[in-house]
Amino acid sequence: MITLIRPPYESTTRLLRALPIFLTALAVVFATNGDASNPAKTTETARISLLMATGMPGGTYYRVGLGMASLWTTRLKRTGIRVSAAISEGSRENIDAIRIADADLILAESGFCSMAYSGTGIYKGNPLPELRSITALWPDVVHFLIRSEAVRTGTLVDLEGLTLATGLPESGTRYTTEKLLSTLNSGGKAVQMRSMSNMAAAEALRNGTVQALTLTGGIPVPVVVTLLRENPARFGMLEISESRVQTIREMDVMNVLRSVIPPRTYPGQVRAIRSIGYGNVLATTSSLSSQVVYELTKTLYENLDYLADVHPACRALALDRALSDVRIPLHPGAVLYYRERNVDIPEHLLPH
Repeated sequence: MITLIRPPYESTTRLLRALPIFLTALAVVFATNGDASNPAKTTETARISLLMATGMPGGTYYRVGLGMASLWTTRLKRTGIRVSAAISEGSRENIDAIRIADADLILAESGFCSMAYSGTGIYKGNPLPELRSITALWPDVVHFLIRSEAVRTGTLVDLEGLTLATGLPESGTRYTTEKLLSTLNSGGKAVQMRSMSNMAAAEALRNGTVQALTLTGGIPVPVVVTLLRENPARFGMLEISESRVQTIREMDVMNVLRSVIPPRTYPGQVRAIRSIGYGNVLATTSSLSSQVVYELTKTLYENLDYLADVHPACRALALDRALSDVRIPLHPGAVLYYRERNVDIPEHLLPH
């Protein structure tokens, strides 16, 4: 669950408990009680507070989430409506948070959103039909870092018998890692998984408490940059074979993408690393004002250069890719913006 520390001038009736999630940024969005079919028309500016659940420090979700909040603050300042960007464990916790109204906006992997919306996979029997997409984001890529002395084949087989730091229990990283490790024939040398935050995992890899870690994020993942900049020769990166990718596709409802980490993405990385990835989306629910969503979407797409400076993964954002790997219906406010920009919207993505 998500706990948010709000400014003293703001009251809330939400029950926010369990994991302490700190207020990390304030941003402003546009809302009005005017004509919902014309987001540019206003009759009165309302004060409304929105929470965007991101990810853990050291990851791409967290970095981009802060950037989005800052962008909305500076570009939509006149409205006086605030958005708080909060730390979370990742996709699974973000979806849980939006389900119970602890979050209004989330960054999440497209596959988890699809499962949640339809009530399939890990959400079987517990659908979230009010979930709505706003835009596709960047593809996340799975990273496996390993201490150099443990590298034998350069593949996931090298993890057998080691202690591996994974994402926290409600993260997409943890879910993906469990699926990947289930394809190993360990022969009695099981991988010992330890759930840790990104920063804790990095420190454990430095001091040898764990021999490897796994992270998922848009490249370059900030904490991976930090580790390899400190000492490129100290760590290696493992590849995921084509046969293992096919196995994952056959067992999982997630839409696995073949991904490659290009050479020189990270300090000391001289060759391409084959991996897997997933699409990401910015999502909300049908209860959020169409005018708010219209302004959020418009502001993002009018400031792509700014977002690319926040994190290189945002270079993947473009209007002609706004609906790529989006598998749940769009929010009406996003539809209004895309139609204004003549974006072709498939029938299955139109809101019901």
